[in-house]
Amino acid sequence: MSEVVDVVVVGGGVIGLSVARALCLEGVDRVVVLEREAAVGLGSSSRANGGFRAQFTTRPNVEFSRWSIERFEELDRRSGLLSLRQVGYLLVTGTQDGERSLRAAFELQRSLGVATEWLAPDEVIARAPFLRPDGIRAGTFHARDGILDPHGLVQATRQDAVAAGAQILTRTPVRALSLGPDRLFEVRHEGGRLRARWVVNAAGADARRVAAMLGLEVPVTPYRRNLAFARDPAGERTPIPMCVDLDTGVLVRREPSGGYVIAYSDPNDPPSTDTTLDPAFLDAVAARIGNRFPFLSEVPIDPARCWAGLYPETPDHHAIVGECEEVPGFLQCVGFGGHGLMHSPAAGRAIAELVTAGRCTTFDLHPLRPSRFAEGDLVVETAVL
Repeated sequence: MSEVVDVVVVGGGVIGLSVARALCLEGVDRVVVLEREAAVGLGSSSRANGGFRAQFTTRPNVEFSRWSIERFEELDRRSGLLSLRQVGYLLVTGTQDGERSLRAAFELQRSLGVATEWLAPDEVIARAPFLRPDGIRAGTFHARDGILDPHGLVQATRQDAVAAGAQILTRTPVRALSLGPDRLFEVRHEGGRLRARWVVNAAGADARRVAAMLGLEVPVTPYRRNLAFARDPAGERTPIPMCVDLDTGVLVRREPSGGYVIAYSDPNDPPSTDTTLDPAFLDAVAARIGNRFPFLSEVPIDPARCWAGLYPETPDHHAIVGECEEVPGFLQCVGFGGHGLMHSPAAGRAIAELVTAGRCTTFDLHPLRPSRFAEGDLVVETAVL
């Protein structure tokens, strides 16, 4: 006979680990995480930029961020593993449309309790004097946004999950899923079989394949996202905000040890599971970096310290969090794009409430429900960096 457990979580990235931790802390006794890699957090979690922010354009994402930032602060104080640096995100625009969109996002964030600041052009330059000032119309800044160490977050979350009672199996890919007449799932994996009352799909870029095992279509598509590292000949280490040029999509932050991480997500990139650096990325950055970061135009890129990861995206750039109507007991916690790390605490909380209480009271999950795509009821997040 297969072992019967309460919940099987498919995927041992930061989302799956957060789900397992939250479930166990809510009193769920038998939670098993199945991770196909040799260790947890080796997928998209290991390749994240490390940023977290509350400056989004929709209520679900702002609320997930606001709640998660508080958890990061608590977890870093308790564990010391996150290397939390709340340098803030500084979003800047030089266009009329950009200013209008930034103002709408600012007002939404303020209405939801986020202390975002509206900055006039001179205030933007006071925050980041290295920016090209020409044409700046406005900016926003939130001081509790910042950067953390993705590996540290994974390890802190894993430690909490295990301490609370979760079992984590690595090198254990899921081979098949089925729902039996007794309403228990049978989960066939590399090492054997489990039966479970609930299955949580937290498989990140592999979410579509896992859902297909139960005959479900989950619209999560991975895209390659690249990051470059530029050495700073001056070796400056003074912290700066995470700076975002909304007009070009270029994002720049300074590493604590010196140098700059540069990101740009090309909206025209095709779907991909390739995590090698795209050579075209460096040319795309070079064509845009001078708009707000002219000081980086002549700073050499270090190819050995550039990397790429995957954004598991949905059509509306929101996660899918909720139970599938077609297969009761099968929960989706996927499609976070580039926001999985920063929304992982909230994701775990949401799933734990669905399992233990039958509904989520901390967040309104209606905009994130799996059925919204078939219903054509989408709210699109536009602050995708």
